[in-house]
Amino acid sequence: MESVSSDLQVVSYITAGFLALLVYDILLQINDEYRHVWKSRWTLIKCLYMWTRYSTFISIIISLVNLSECNKITTFTTAFSGSIIGVTELILMVRTYTLYERSKKLLAFFFVLWFSIAGVAIWAVTKWISAPSFGSSDAGTISCWLSDSSGVGIGLVCYVCLLVGESAIVLLTLCKVLRKFHHNKTALLNSLYSDGVLFYLAIWPFTIATVACLFWAPPGLNNLPDAPVLVMHSVLSCHLITHARAVAEEEDRRAHAVNKAFRKTRLLSDAVVNISPENQV
Repeated sequence: MESVSSDLQVVSYITAGFLALLVYDILLQINDEYRHVWKSRWTLIKCLYMWTRYSTFISIIISLVNLSECNKITTFTTAFSGSIIGVTELILMVRTYTLYERSKKLLAFFFVLWFSIAGVAIWAVTKWISAPSFGSSDAGTISCWLSDSSGVGIGLVCYVCLLVGESAIVLLTLCKVLRKFHHNKTALLNSLYSDGVLFYLAIWPFTIATVACLFWAPPGLNNLPDAPVLVMHSVLSCHLITHARAVAEEEDRRAHAVNKAFRKTRLLSDAVVNISPENQV
């Protein structure tokens, strides 16, 4: 039991560390966030951004609370964290949908994919909560973190679904890059597909680590990667939005500068023509 308690303490330290990382990232990005998100009009992407960015605080902070009714807290944080990660998947889908020039077929595919994954996740969480072993321990808060074989299987189903969804998105992104944008890329399009691929490569190790912990970690460390996975999904998806908007703003600025220079050149050319000897009376 002492070993389990010390493992749970490690989980708390890791969770607190990633909470600090989340705070640091918000402070680091506050200028870009204000320029590219807060000052913009309300759209679907802005709503998704706000939810992903700030609801993560609620989930992480509550998961650090040590109460006797820990199973109820675990139920809430599990469902709440799942909703946050689900929103990050929506952000990735909207980006890919934009790359495909708002294809209705792709929209239908993403609709089926997202609701299928959400349905499986809801089923898994419901089954986990209703399992006889859930909350059966007399160890108080420790029962929140102990997992049986059914819990491992349910967790595996959830994370496999997450991997399938993110893999489908990154494959669609790569296909679009190879088919259409190989010879004609703008900075914004380059940002859309390269950032999406980098997001997948950055988040993939955390998801794999979660699956590994479900199978091979000691009982107290089963949930060790939960906070890292949640925080990294939040941080990286928000960076995707602010970076894409920053690139779009820079493209607009350069286009405006080019148009302004072109107008000046044209006015100067017209002036030279007007004062040339051929035009003198």
